[in-house]
This record gives sequence, C-alpha cells and structure tokens, in this order.
Amino acid sequence: MKLLTLLLLAVPLAGAETSFDAKWKKTLRPDVDGTLSVREDGIRFQPSKETKQALEWSFEDVQHFDRASPSEVAIQSYIDSMLRLGQDRWYRFVLVDSEFSDELHARVVNRIGRPATDRVAREPVDAKLAIPAKNVRLLRGSEGVLYFTPEWIVYSTSRRGHSRAWRLDRDVEAVWSSDPYRLEVHVLGGSEAFARQTDTYRFSLKRRLDRTYYDELRITLHSLRNLR
Repeated sequence: MKLLTLLLLAVPLAGAETSFDAKWKKTLRPDVDGTLSVREDGIRFQPSKETKQALEWSFEDVQHFDRASPSEVAIQSYIDSMLRLGQDRWYRFVLVDSEFSDELHARVVNRIGRPATDRVAREPVDAKLAIPAKNVRLLRGSEGVLYFTPEWIVYSTSRRGHSRAWRLDRDVEAVWSSDPYRLEVHVLGGSEAFARQTDTYRFSLKRRLDRTYYDELRITLHSLRNLR
C-alpha cells in the first residue's frame, strides 16, 4: 500500500477527465439522472435534462469526500442547508454500472488535500500487525480485522459500509487504549457539528495489543501532527 500511495500522489490528474453515468440521490425528492465527471480543476455533475443546472465544485470547495461503496460517493460542500438548520450540504451520487476505483479515489482526495472517508477497505499487503476486532457501535457493530501499516490503519469487515481506511498523516488525529484489549481511533471526519469534533471508532480486540507497537504508533502520530 505504501508504494501504491506514493505512485498515486506523484500522478496528477493531468488534464484527463473521467466521467460516469450517475444518479444524484435527493432526500424526499426524485433522483436526478446525469453525468458525474472528475476534471482537472474539480468535480461536476451535469443533469441529463438541459433545463436543470449543473453542479460544480473546485477541489478547494469540497469540504469532505466520502466513498461509501465502490459505486457511491458523497461530497460535503460549504453551502448551508436551510432544511437542515444551516448544516453544510451533502450531495450523494450513485454510479450506474461503474465503480469509483481506488486509483481515482486516491487522486481526487490528494487534490482536495483534506481528510476523507473511505469505506472500501481491503487487506493491505504491507501490514505490520493484524488484529481480529469488533467495531463497537451504539446499536449494531461489526466484526472484522484491524490492519496497521507504516502509513495506514485499515479496518476490513464484510458488513457493508463499515470498513474504513485511514491514512496516518491525513486522517488520524490520535489513538487511545485503556487496556490491551481496547483501542480507540480518533479521525478527522466529515462531522457536521457546529463545534467540529473528531470521529471516534471504538474497537474490542480479540487479541492482545502489543504495547511496544502501540507506543511507537502514538509517537509516529505525534510527529505527523507537527508536520501538518
């Protein structure tokens, strides 16, 4: 994963445009068919009906990018939503017979230059540590495996939408362990709270967490925070 990341960061969008047939999923209103395009200067959604206005975001106008599945992405804008009491508006798109690839996702997030959410996480090839774990949630959690690489923390599970991949230098703010069988990962997510807070993911570990590795991870994160 380290080599792949370096290669992706080194390759700009280079003027190329990638387009998908897509549906803009609107709450309590009919979906809008159109074309979702990743361009050199940003992201655009062009509705099929000429009477409907296109949506456009430069990369700096994207507050958060969420790949919810291989065929679904969401954009958090800086536009207030009056229906949601001024919270920043999200736009959700489902691709038709296409997938938003790992390469394209990494390139887009690199251009945005902010923390992102990736729910399409797979077992990394360069994991230094792998621990079976349960992601503990209020109503229903999931079981999977936590992977730790020199650049990533990855939680992979078969439950749809629960997998995550967090880059240490971009997404992870801190980790915390109260005992060798508990771990919290604090990430910079797309929280819509008025006072921004980190998103906390709590894991119950099925194997003991090596304390030496945990201490090294905390030192690494502290060093990376100083470079942001």
